[in-house]
Amino acid sequence: MFMISNKAFGVLSGLSFAFLFVLLFLASNADAATESGRINRYVVAVSANNGGAGRPMLRYAESDARSFAKVLKEMGGVLPQNVILVKEPSVVALQKEFANLDAKILQDKASNGRDEVLVYYSGHADEKGLRLGEETYAWKDLRNRIDALSADVKIAVIDACGSGAITRVKGGKAVPAFMVDQSSDMKGYAFITSSTQDESSQESDKLKGSFFTHSLVSGLRGAGDLSSDGRVTLSEAYQFAFNETLQKTETTLGGAQHPSRDMNLAGTGDVVMTDLRATGAGLDVDENVSGRLYIRDADGELVAELNKKRGRAMSLGLPPGNYTVNLQHDLDYMGASVKLVNGKREKITAENFKSVMAEQTVLRGEIGGNRMCSSGDTIACSLDSLDHHGRFRTTFKFVDRDKEPRKGLQLGLLTTHANDYMLGTQVSLIANIAKKEMHGLQATTVINVARKHFEGVQISSAVNYAGSFSGSQIGTAVNFTKDKSSGAQIGVVNLAIDTLKGFQVSAGVNYAKATKMQITAGVNAAESSNLQVVAGVNVAKETDVQVSAGVNAAKKSDIQVVAGVNAAHENNKLQVGVVNYATKESGRQWGIVNVCAHCEKTPVGIINIVGNGVWSVTPYINEMGALGGSVHLGTAYFYSALEWAWFFKKGSGFSEFEKKYENGFGIGTQFGQYGSHWELEYMFLTVYDKFRLKDEGKFGYHHRGRVGYVYQVFPGFGLSVGGTLNLTSEGYLNKLLLKPLGDYHDDVSYKDHKGRWWPGFYAGFTIGRF
Repeated sequence: MFMISNKAFGVLSGLSFAFLFVLLFLASNADAATESGRINRYVVAVSANNGGAGRPMLRYAESDARSFAKVLKEMGGVLPQNVILVKEPSVVALQKEFANLDAKILQDKASNGRDEVLVYYSGHADEKGLRLGEETYAWKDLRNRIDALSADVKIAVIDACGSGAITRVKGGKAVPAFMVDQSSDMKGYAFITSSTQDESSQESDKLKGSFFTHSLVSGLRGAGDLSSDGRVTLSEAYQFAFNETLQKTETTLGGAQHPSRDMNLAGTGDVVMTDLRATGAGLDVDENVSGRLYIRDADGELVAELNKKRGRAMSLGLPPGNYTVNLQHDLDYMGASVKLVNGKREKITAENFKSVMAEQTVLRGEIGGNRMCSSGDTIACSLDSLDHHGRFRTTFKFVDRDKEPRKGLQLGLLTTHANDYMLGTQVSLIANIAKKEMHGLQATTVINVARKHFEGVQISSAVNYAGSFSGSQIGTAVNFTKDKSSGAQIGVVNLAIDTLKGFQVSAGVNYAKATKMQITAGVNAAESSNLQVVAGVNVAKETDVQVSAGVNAAKKSDIQVVAGVNAAHENNKLQVGVVNYATKESGRQWGIVNVCAHCEKTPVGIINIVGNGVWSVTPYINEMGALGGSVHLGTAYFYSALEWAWFFKKGSGFSEFEKKYENGFGIGTQFGQYGSHWELEYMFLTVYDKFRLKDEGKFGYHHRGRVGYVYQVFPGFGLSVGGTLNLTSEGYLNKLLLKPLGDYHDDVSYKDHKGRWWPGFYAGFTIGRF
């Protein structure tokens, strides 16, 4: 046994403590260096669905930008305050965002740190540059602006048609990726594009995003980690996105799409785009799993898609939540469910998968992919197989009937019948019938029938019917669809029993459970509609805008404009019409007659009846010895007044009336006060010398300004008193009929026109709501 003396032990102990102290000192300095040499990462994610006139409106540019920013925030070390989302910018607005970013970088710059910027764009582009609405941001100007950013490393990811043009503005060669770890001194730029200069970049309704961005994000979440070190470099992410994008677009109508890159970087070290260890939750796929994986979140959104090879384990970084993992291997389709929680990684093995119907796994991308249908004969798989393996056939018969899946042109002198799936065109004189899903064109003079889903165009002189459709129904009589559809119905009568994501145009009647726009000369009816335009009647349970020459009726609306009557249970913004009615009006009514049970804003019209406003009657006696009555309708801010007065004979002791009388219309305000209040009013009255059934042209005029006060004795009853300033003129009577009882008036004249003015007073009482 080895022995050691007490003295030697003491010396060794001292050395151990000294060594430990040195290690702690070095560690603390290393931490300090790391802090002072930290990496600041910034993301500018730009989306532009609108590429200007003549270009289709994209659907998923904004969601693509959010997906790119989200994965870098979760796994790429980008702080939330360093994520900038820019939607539908102009060229000037985008330049301003770059300028603001420059200022932020300079403000945050560490003394020994490195700044990295990632610029992402999803939208329209052409050979000249980014298409921002009607403007173009030239490739050269964009590239120069990104190069000029006050960062050590810049990366631009551009997902747009012809985006490869930016990689030709300057020369460049492929070098190792650049988003390096803290120990490197990498500087420079890299440009990644979704296609070459002459190619189209494509998006997919079933992916709900672009092919390229979907593939890139899947790679960044871990599918691109070819080295299995738990980190995804730019080169790995690019290579994964390149392969996946090319594979998915080789068989689409838009053609194969080849991402490209241009890098100019100097320095040492390796680039890390995302780190799987940075996520709070994750999914580990066992090495015994092989095939095509489709991972969907609780909302059914496809969040990752990849090919998994046997013999190599794979890790994916995903937010906490419930996920469905579908696996396609040859002709077998399997599924598994997994719940991811913070701070824990879940492992999935081949034993976790159970057989499922093929439809669960293949609903992705456009129709395409070289696979045969498995058992179950699902719609997407069957159409896919027919598209790639079916033989194009053209037939012409008296009655053309086909019981097999059909790809091609079917011509019938009288009718055509497709009993199975159909890709192509049916043309006949009387009827075209497709019993299963059909993609293509139906054209006839009488009736088109697609009993299931139809994608394309139905054209008929009489009737078009589809269980559901995506495209257009065009007929001179009736268009009818039963289930949820998208596109346009154009005919005399259009009927969509369920939701129609699109519009209806007719000469007679449009009906839809829900749709974006209805235009007709007759009647529009919908439970929910964004816009209804008609020459007759619009009826909707809920709508944004109704425009009509006749009647608008809605349970809930934002804007109603009509030459006749508007009626709404609840209106939020505006009603313009001859007659407007709303149970609850949050906006403003403009019309001749406005009626609302509860108005938040004062209506503007001749007659305004407001349940929570002013509706009162004031009988009065004035300085002319007249007994009058005034009706006020509106609100305390603005009311209209209707008035009538009959004059007592002078000296009759208020027991006998003269033949003359007056009536008129005016406007006034209570200065926003209810209860006891001051009033300011102008009244225009017509004066008659006697009551006449004929020759109504004999009358004069009376203009009156009034300032008064109403004292509320109790709710619903008040005392009214005030002063007036009066001006009367001859009009068509050739004489002045009005004057105060005390004859303290003053007569005036201008050329051949005579007038009279005087101050006056009135007193009475008011009943009603005031």
